[in-house]
Amino acid sequence: MIIARVPCGVHGLDTVLQGGIPTNSTVAIRAEPSNFTECILQQFIAEGVKHGFPAIYCCLSRPPASLIRSMKQQGFDVLESVANDQLIILDCYSLHKRTSAMGVDQEIQNKIITVTEVDDERMLQDGLASAVERLPNLKGLRAVCESVPGTLTGRTPIEIMRWGRRAFADLRAFETVVIHTFPMGIREELFSMMAHDFDGVMEIRTDRTGDRIRHYLSIPKMRMTTVPQKLFELEMEDNLVLLKSVQKIT
Repeated sequence: MIIARVPCGVHGLDTVLQGGIPTNSTVAIRAEPSNFTECILQQFIAEGVKHGFPAIYCCLSRPPASLIRSMKQQGFDVLESVANDQLIILDCYSLHKRTSAMGVDQEIQNKIITVTEVDDERMLQDGLASAVERLPNLKGLRAVCESVPGTLTGRTPIEIMRWGRRAFADLRAFETVVIHTFPMGIREELFSMMAHDFDGVMEIRTDRTGDRIRHYLSIPKMRMTTVPQKLFELEMEDNLVLLKSVQKIT
């Protein structure tokens, strides 16, 4: 069966995924908070924007100005995309419109959608609805949501599961791919409960040996994709994450 896929933006990973992530998928990335994780999300968004597809970036662990600067360091100047409503930034970090706009010029300030109560599921849904309304089209939509369980500390596991499913369920259409990130080692019981709801799961583990830090990717699950049960080493080159080599069977 032929299934439509989207390139993920990480060199070498699309080959492992048999052409990319299947469309209409929700994928979880489990990892320690690091530049590697952030870069993968940003490369995924930039890859779509580069080909003219719409995108939504939900900032839960950083302010919008930090995201914009980080993407520029990777070689992705997204200011024009934000100004043209091709990339919508949903700020669930600052919690106040005044602080949300810090560090960006007036034109970009007016484009950022601020969710002032991230624990309020209705407000998040309203923010996403506003983002969707501003997009010129939804076909090929990419969306990322940072560090969900690490942010919603006041919620029970069941409430967090419902928060994620309801808020982003309407985006599963129009060849959409949604990526959520989860801190490794935090609320393991929660992720075990949620895992079956995801079409794909990727895990990034960090190995610290002496002065060297290595990052390894495994893919326990990906819809309609046969993925080797191996560890793939990730490296950073010119501020971009690359999949460089296969290490061993998991």
